[in-house]
Amino acid sequence: MKNSDVPMMALRRAVQICGGIDSLSDTLNVSTETLERMRVGEEPVPQPLFTQIVGLLLEATATRQGKGTPDSNEGGRRSRN
Repeated sequence: MKNSDVPMMALRRAVQICGGIDSLSDTLNVSTETLERMRVGEEPVPQPLFTQIVGLLLEATATRQGKGTPDSNEGGRRSRN
C-alpha cells in the first residue's frame, strides 16, 4: 500500500461505516459527486477532509460494542528485547 492510497482507502471505509456515500456526504457537508470522484481516485482527498474522515473512523472504532481503543498509558508497541 502506498501512502498516497491511504486517504482514498479511508474514504471508502468511511462510506461503509456511515451506511453509504449519501450519508457520509451529509456528515462531511461535501457533495456526493465530489466524494464519488475522490472515492474512485479522480480527485485527491484534501488534507482537512482526510482529517475529518480519520476522526469519523476513530470514533466508529471506539464506540463499537466490546471494542475500545488502547489507553494511551498502555502504549501500542512492545519493545523487543
